[in-house]
Amino acid sequence: MQVTHNGKLYLLDGEEIVIYGGTLQFFRVPRDAWRDRLEKMKRHGLNTVDTYVAWNWHEPEEGKFDFTGETHPQRDLVGFLELAQDLGFYVIIRPGPYICAEWKNGGIPQWLINKHPEILARSPNGPLPRDIYYPPITYLHPTYLEYVMKWYEHVFPIIRDYLYTRGGPIINVTIDDEPSYWETIFQAFLTDYNDIVVKENGLWHRWLKENFTLDQLEERYKVKLSDYVEIAPPKAFSEPLPKVLDWHHFKIWMVNEYVKTLYHKIKGYVDVPISILDPYLLLAAWRHFYNYVKKNKLDIHLWTEFWYSFYRSFDFKEDKLGHLYYKVGIYRYYVDKLGTPPLSIETQSSLANVIERDEAELLYGLLPSLGIHNINYYLYVGGENPRGYESHNGVTWDVYSPISLDGSERQHVEPIKWIGKFLKANKDFAYSPFHAKVAFAMYEPYEALNLWGYRPENFKESVNLNEYLFGERGLLTLLAMSNVPFDVIDLENTTVEEMLKYEQIWVYSLDFMAREAQDKLAEYVEKGGNLVILPMLPYLDENMNEYRKLEEFLGVKVGEEIARDNYRLIPFVSVDAEGIDRMITRNVVREVKGGEPIAWVGEKVVGALVKKGKGSAVILGFRLQYYSSYHDMHRKFVDKILELQGVERDFKVTDRDIIVIPRGNYLAVINPRGHTVKGRISYNGIEFPKLAELEMRNRGVLFLPVNVKYGNYEIVYSTATVVGYEDGKITFRNHLSDTSEVAIKGDVRGVENGEIIEEKQEGEVTTLIVRHSSEFTLLLR
Repeated sequence: MQVTHNGKLYLLDGEEIVIYGGTLQFFRVPRDAWRDRLEKMKRHGLNTVDTYVAWNWHEPEEGKFDFTGETHPQRDLVGFLELAQDLGFYVIIRPGPYICAEWKNGGIPQWLINKHPEILARSPNGPLPRDIYYPPITYLHPTYLEYVMKWYEHVFPIIRDYLYTRGGPIINVTIDDEPSYWETIFQAFLTDYNDIVVKENGLWHRWLKENFTLDQLEERYKVKLSDYVEIAPPKAFSEPLPKVLDWHHFKIWMVNEYVKTLYHKIKGYVDVPISILDPYLLLAAWRHFYNYVKKNKLDIHLWTEFWYSFYRSFDFKEDKLGHLYYKVGIYRYYVDKLGTPPLSIETQSSLANVIERDEAELLYGLLPSLGIHNINYYLYVGGENPRGYESHNGVTWDVYSPISLDGSERQHVEPIKWIGKFLKANKDFAYSPFHAKVAFAMYEPYEALNLWGYRPENFKESVNLNEYLFGERGLLTLLAMSNVPFDVIDLENTTVEEMLKYEQIWVYSLDFMAREAQDKLAEYVEKGGNLVILPMLPYLDENMNEYRKLEEFLGVKVGEEIARDNYRLIPFVSVDAEGIDRMITRNVVREVKGGEPIAWVGEKVVGALVKKGKGSAVILGFRLQYYSSYHDMHRKFVDKILELQGVERDFKVTDRDIIVIPRGNYLAVINPRGHTVKGRISYNGIEFPKLAELEMRNRGVLFLPVNVKYGNYEIVYSTATVVGYEDGKITFRNHLSDTSEVAIKGDVRGVENGEIIEEKQEGEVTTLIVRHSSEFTLLLR
C-alpha cells in the first residue's frame, strides 16, 4: 500500500483522491461523541479528518505517557484512529512538538519549561515573561531538541502502526505548526537572543560565516572588520538596514534548520508524505524555505492556510480578493516549483462570531478557482478545553464551527457540501491550467519592512504595503476586481526566461532593490516584456548603495517627493488620463520625466509609457488603488494600461462585476459584491449563454464547464455547476438563480427537480433553459 502524488492530487495505491477534510481535535470532544461528529462530517462529503496530537496532553508528567485513554478518555489516540478508519476516513496527523491549536503552551509541557527555562527564547534585554500564552522556545537549543526526540520516540511508534502503508488511515504527517518563533518573528528584535544564538561563535556567527565574506559584510554594514565575532546581533533600527534584514533572514534559517532536524527524525518512522504549514507565517519569505529544502534534498510538502477574521463577523467580501489572489499566487509559485500537491490545511470555518454562507462560499470557491484543489476546514468540530488547558476563549473552543459543541450544524455547511461535490465530480479540474498573462513580482525584503512598519529616515517611499498593495483598497484588489487573473513571482528566484512567459509584469517599488533584480527587470523589457512599475523607481541596491539601473535603462526620472505616513496628513489627489477623468489617488504624486505621457495632475506628467528594445514600460508616479464607485475610473485605467501594452484577456464579459477566472475547460465565475449581476461571456470562441443572460442574484461562485465530457456526453457550456455524473444522468447546481442554460451534445429525455421552459436544437447541440431549485438533474438517452 502506497501514498504518492502526481503534483496535483494524492494517489492512494495509484488512485487519485481529492483531499476534502475537516479538523476534529479528539482531545476536546467527549469520547462518546466522536462517532456522531465523524458521521456528520461524512454526510457533509468530507473524506479526511485532520487532528493534532498535543504533547502536554499525552505526557502530562515527565515520562508518563497515555495514548489509550487510561487517565482520561479523551487521551485515547489509538481509539480515535481506529474509529476514523472504521468510518472510512483518511487521517492527517500533526504531532507537533508545537501544535498552536489555541491550546495551553501550544502543546509544550509546562514541566519541561519549569525544569529547563534555558530553552526559552530571549529578548535583547533578557528573559521574556514566563506567563504568556505561547512561550517561544529556542528551536535549536540542544536540551529542547533532546526532549522533542524523546516525545517523538513515544508518539511515532503509535503513528507508524496506523499509517496507510500499514493498513491504517494516516496518509500524511505534518511537522510542528507554523514555526515562527511563536510569531515573534513578526517583530524585528523581540527574539531570539538566547545564549546559544548570540554567544561568540554561536549560531549567529556561524550563519554569517556561511553566507558572507568579511569584505561583503564591511560593505553591507559600513564598518571595518577583522573577525566575525565583532558583529553583534542588531537590537534596534539604528543599525544599518542590511544588518537588520540579515538578522531576520538568520532567524528564518534557524527555523529551517529546526525543520530539517525534525524531518530526519520523522523519516525514520514514516513512509507517507511529510508536510509543513506556513513556515514563518510569512509569504514572500517562502523563497527561503524553497531554497533550503531544495539544497538539502528534503521532501516536505508545503501547505498553507487562509484566515480573514478573528472574533468578529466573517467579512469576506470583494475587498479581500487582492490579498487572496496574492497569497494563493505566491503559494502556487512555490508549490509548483516543489512539485507537490497544493493544500489549504486550515481553511477558516471557525473563529468568527458568525460565518455567513455566501461569504464562506466566496472564500471556499475561490481557493480551487485559483489552484488549491485539496481543502481542509479548520476548526470543523467545536469542542471544550479540559481543565488546565483553557484557550483564548476560555472553556469552550467552538467559535462558530460548522459542527457545534452540541453537535448541531451551522449555515456554512451548505457551501462546504456542494463545493466538495464539484471537486469530486470533476477531478480533471485539478489539471485544468491556471494560465495568467499577467504577473505581480514581489521583492521579499519589502515584506519585512511592511511587517515591522519600519521606514528608514532617508527613504522617500512609505513601507505601508498593507494600505497601498495588499489591503482592501490595495493595488492587488484593483487587479482582481478588474478581471486580471495574475500569477505572483519572486524577483530574486525567477529567471528572465520565466518572466518572459508573462506578457505583463507589475512591480511595486520602494527606494531599494537588489542589483540583480533591477537588472532582470531591464532585461525583461529589452527582450520583449511589458513592465508596469509604481509609485517610484528604485535608486539604491541591496547594500543601500546608489544604483539606478532601471532609471538609466528606461531614460525616465521620477520626482523625489517624500511620501507621508501620518494617516491624517495624507492627501487625496485627482489624476487624469485620456478618457479617464479625476481618478483619485492617495499620498504624494510624483512627476515622471521622459517617455510618452499617459497621466497628469494639471500640467504635471505623473505617468509615462516607454518603448525600449522589444518591450515597454509604464512608469507611474502614484499609487493605483481600488475604489469602488459608479464611474469606476480605476478599473478603466487598468484596462487602458493593458491596451497600451497590447495585453488581451483570454475572455470577455459584458458585466464587469462578474469576475471570471479561466481554468482550461472550466470558468470560475464569481459574484463577489453581492448585488445582482447579469451578462454574457466569450471564451474559447464561444459566446454564452445564447438564449438568456447569465444571472447571479447573490454573492457566490459557479464553476462552468466549457466543452467538458461526462461519459458519452459533452457539455458545450452551462450556466450551472456540474456536481454529479452517472450513466444517463448529469446533476447541476445553481443556487444563484432559478434558471440555468445548458448546451449539450446528446439527447435529453427529461429533467428532475426542474422544468424545461425553452429548448433549441442546432445540429447535434441541444440548448435548454431550465427553471429549477438549487440542484437539478438532466436525464439523457
